[in-house]
Amino acid sequence: MERDILHLAIPAFPIALARIDDPALRERPVAVAAGASERAVIQSASAEARAEGVCEGLSVRHARGLCPALTLLPPQPHRIHQGMQALLKMTAAYSPVSEPVSGGQLFLDLTGCRRLLGPGRDVAARLDREIASGLRLQGQVGVAGNKLVSRIAAGCLDKPGVCDVLRGAEYPFIGPLPVSVLPGVGEARRQVLMQDLNLRRVEEIAALSQNQLRLAFGPFAPLLHQRARGVDPSPVQPPKRTPQILEESFLVREENDDNLLLAELCRLVESCGLRLRQSERETERLTLTIIYTDGAVEKRSSFLPVPLNHDLLLYEAAEELFFQACVRRVRLRGMRLLCDRLTLESGQACLFPLVSGPSPKQAALQEVLDRLRGRYGREAVRWGRALAL
Repeated sequence: MERDILHLAIPAFPIALARIDDPALRERPVAVAAGASERAVIQSASAEARAEGVCEGLSVRHARGLCPALTLLPPQPHRIHQGMQALLKMTAAYSPVSEPVSGGQLFLDLTGCRRLLGPGRDVAARLDREIASGLRLQGQVGVAGNKLVSRIAAGCLDKPGVCDVLRGAEYPFIGPLPVSVLPGVGEARRQVLMQDLNLRRVEEIAALSQNQLRLAFGPFAPLLHQRARGVDPSPVQPPKRTPQILEESFLVREENDDNLLLAELCRLVESCGLRLRQSERETERLTLTIIYTDGAVEKRSSFLPVPLNHDLLLYEAAEELFFQACVRRVRLRGMRLLCDRLTLESGQACLFPLVSGPSPKQAALQEVLDRLRGRYGREAVRWGRALAL
């Protein structure tokens, strides 16, 4: 069956989302950088900033020298997460098989949908219009017979629109393009191709044999030769779903007061613990992610001695992760607590436990609290640690 693979890309996705919230940023040079330090690195740049020479990887000081009118924005990972969820929800109406790649980019497999939705280029145009009207985002969409060529096709567009590559014309399409369009050809390999071997276009790589390429690229040669000919048999792979419970909180105001932050952490633990007990599950691993004001992220994980779903015991483990993760004297913007490696709740205690779980009194107290919350709401009764003093 002929494949129809669609690649959707929203250029400078964090900036596109920021312009939805603040229209005054439109048509102005904008970049995203973590913190106000002159040494901070540019993470994303708008088309206006790129026209002035600003690109990812530059320092803020260098970027301001190139573009004095540059507007800097802090990273907003929660906003990017919300934007990606909105994109996935909208594309789910076209195909259930989607693969998020990064912020503002995803693959969509339309194979077998032609009789229902029409040709791939028509679906891409319809989706592009729907995203523009519903989400107010301008996308670049590539349609081809595989993931590689559809991604390259989307990247070839210099303005929002659709680029459809006819099936069987993959190699003629990518042949004249520079070697840098091929995935896996970073700066180091590009230097080898362009300077040492004088290979500047994709078709020049495809004209060589695998044995010739292996002399310069070793084990990467067969894959490079395959990609240079526009061949990519890899399927669109949806994210693997594993049982897990995730709770996150973004503070109304950035804080570095341990008492306030630990109180917020306790509220996350309460929510995770309640969901675990409602699903009759226990967790074997906790992962705490803290998000700083400047967008930097620290993550710490730990395996629990025994599977748990009791609030106080989970909090003890989460508190230890908190102090391990707080390695900077910078205010926090948010926290995320993940419980994974879930197991069914054990109804019988181990005869010779190496590490004890909750005591009978603790378990009875937890059961009473759950009944009260189920009857009067979660805010009816809280652990004292969840109340900031």
